Amino acid sequence: MKKVFYKPKDGWVGDVIPFYDNGEYKLYYLHDQRVGGDYGNHTTWNLITTKNGLDFEDYGTVLPNGSETDPDRNAYTGSVIKDQNGIYHLFYTGHNPNPEFCVNGKPLQVILKATGTDGINWMKDVNFKLYGDGVIYEKFDWRDPFVFFNEERQEYWMLVTSRLMNSSEKKGGCIALLTSEDLVHWRYQEPFYSPDKYITMECPDYFQMGDWHYLVYSTFSEKFVTHYKKSKSIGGVYTSPVPDTFDGRGFYAAKTASDGRQRYAFGWVPSKKDASDYGDWEWAGTLVVHEVYQNDGGDLLVRMPQAIYEHFNTEIDLIPEAENNCRHDGSRFELASPDGLAYRVLNELPSQVLIEASFTVWNEAKDFGIALRTDKVLDTGYFIKFDPFHNRIAFDMWPRTEPGFFQWQIAGDKPQMIELERPFRFAEHDRINVKLILEDDILCLYVNDMVAMTTRIYNFKTGHLGFYANEGSVTIDEVKLKITAMG
Repeated sequence: MKKVFYKPKDGWVGDVIPFYDNGEYKLYYLHDQRVGGDYGNHTTWNLITTKNGLDFEDYGTVLPNGSETDPDRNAYTGSVIKDQNGIYHLFYTGHNPNPEFCVNGKPLQVILKATGTDGINWMKDVNFKLYGDGVIYEKFDWRDPFVFFNEERQEYWMLVTSRLMNSSEKKGGCIALLTSEDLVHWRYQEPFYSPDKYITMECPDYFQMGDWHYLVYSTFSEKFVTHYKKSKSIGGVYTSPVPDTFDGRGFYAAKTASDGRQRYAFGWVPSKKDASDYGDWEWAGTLVVHEVYQNDGGDLLVRMPQAIYEHFNTEIDLIPEAENNCRHDGSRFELASPDGLAYRVLNELPSQVLIEASFTVWNEAKDFGIALRTDKVLDTGYFIKFDPFHNRIAFDMWPRTEPGFFQWQIAGDKPQMIELERPFRFAEHDRINVKLILEDDILCLYVNDMVAMTTRIYNFKTGHLGFYANEGSVTIDEVKLKITAMG
């Protein structure tokens, strides 16, 4: 079975560094083998290329990490740029926890550089080391350089996630700005963005689309998520749309790239400890790709890449298995119960499948949605919950935790899986169109080609497709199950 979501056989996908070049996306990523059981230990830069976000060519390691005595024992995130002479420049973060690279027991981070002529083979510049200046910016959090050419200023800009000197321990995070004429000599400038609200930020990305300028970054202190901000000028005030995210907790460290027509966000869905739904989120995982596009107000929306949608080319028959409080009208059906649960259960789901469905007339329902890998009475499984009262789409599962000795020890104090919900203004929609991919232990949801939510699903490996309504009614039609028939 061809996988939609890429993961190397010998490791995990960490931060992705996308670069569009010569008709393809070069996706450099931090390759993590979890050496010694640690995360982000001895990471290298590996490369895969793609033209559509679905078909990949794997080049393996293209930038190895250094030795125990090198500043890049761990080779961390950065960016790639091609200069006017066709030379490729790779800027990346060096990290080494060994004592000789530490100050007061804390490792420094340093911006390093490599060059090449094809974007595949690189020569490290051992003389290039760019540390935080210790005047405007601290030296410890100093990573993830993003370099681009500022057409207005006719100079190169580098964005670095950092912290302001002598700032609050909890709120000093900023995005530093450095400028250069030659990609070699850099001048420290005042911060590009300093919101006074994060410990620090990660993986900055900047791009312009039409009249709007966008800043993308990820956070782990307020919550684990990738944010974006927008402005009408590169140096202007960057404001937060609602929502200001591409996805939820299950899509991290996303950066974008464009071929001039489409723009894609490349992030990773983290694994969970012990491959269990009840385990903690881990660092690194599996590549997930969303297409990013604008609405009329300049907000960024996300949808499934077309190549991935077309991968599911064969529709399979729907087989009713069980139902309660369900009325049929051809392929359309209504679930209605004024004071309880209504549901309909269909086929057992294959391990890789695309599910499509439409919901209408939900005004009286407390909540409604989709059951996945469920049994025939919806006692167990995963649930996509549309919650009009709270204007959110939430991911849920049952049981939510390992049940305890007492009957009430079932995490009933949690309304859903807390870190997995997405805002959605129900009053602005009279129809909800869902596209949802299940692939082994990954779930990726798109709603109205606007909102995405990705997560892991480990505990239930098989089960049925179901639909439900809670204390009210909803009408469901256009249900499709699609798989891939290889020609």
